[in-house]
Amino acid sequence: MQKLFLKICLIMLISQGALCAKDYNASLFGIKSDGITLNTQSIQRAIDFISEKGGGKLKFYVGRYLTGSVQLKSNVSIELNEGAVLVGTTSIYDYMGINGTKALIMADGQQNIGVMGKGVIEGQGAGVIEQINKQIKKGYLEESMAQASPGLIAMKNCIGVNIEGFNLQNASGNFVTFSGCKQISIKGISIKNPATKEGKGLVFAQIDGLKLENLFIETAGAEIHSDGQSKNITIVNCKNASGKSLLMKN
Repeated sequence: MQKLFLKICLIMLISQGALCAKDYNASLFGIKSDGITLNTQSIQRAIDFISEKGGGKLKFYVGRYLTGSVQLKSNVSIELNEGAVLVGTTSIYDYMGINGTKALIMADGQQNIGVMGKGVIEGQGAGVIEQINKQIKKGYLEESMAQASPGLIAMKNCIGVNIEGFNLQNASGNFVTFSGCKQISIKGISIKNPATKEGKGLVFAQIDGLKLENLFIETAGAEIHSDGQSKNITIVNCKNASGKSLLMKN
């Protein structure tokens, strides 16, 4: 009887939201790993749901997940497990921006967020640029849009950000951009092969509290770029393709 009573209580607590899982499989939200289905709305729905439940981790497993821009919410992280590839769509119309900075994963004014794992974020940069140029030729976009190619991660005014462990490749713009953020940790990631000569690796503006550790960055533009107004920065064992240690460039 006591065991039955405890089981009933547990079911009631779960149904009332008092207990909730902290890890959520992406497939539970109808997110497809076929590399064809555009998952933007499904991924955003999952992030919103997890945030409303108090936070947790959205986990992606083996497969290719095509998406446009999604916005992280407070207390939510994305985990890309080994074999999982988050693929940016080539349509510029599927990207949103923060103050003109477009990216695949965005956040504005959020806390305790992150992207981690052993997977890959693939920007399809060459395809994005090709599609932008086609739209410009058809008269659907201004030529200035060619200079506003989307990056892979962009965050503004966020506190407590953890970026760790995965690979970023083939962005059409700057790979990772942070503005006005505090308490950022970027560890063990690899950034490779931008699609444009202007593309930078990590771009920072007005940051307070930043630790970069065990990074590999191979870009045609500056590997690490700062506006010169950031403070409390630590760089440990970060190298470029030539094996040289990386320093912050203003």
